[in-house]
Amino acid sequence: MNNFKNLLISLHNDEDGATATEYIILLVLIACFVIMIVKAFGATVADKFVEANEDVQTNVDFSSRPTG
Repeated sequence: MNNFKNLLISLHNDEDGATATEYIILLVLIACFVIMIVKAFGATVADKFVEANEDVQTNVDFSSRPTG
């Protein structure tokens, strides 16, 4: 009976699982934050990339390459 009591006390004092749980909660919160940012600014960033691509295609001359 004393061994069982010591086992329960050691399991109660073990904090390794609590640390892992805290890391999982932090990971989930960070993932939610990233998803919110992408949903909020994703369309705007995509529009900026399309606009920049169009500017490069119209303003940059790809036919003449410098020889070095």
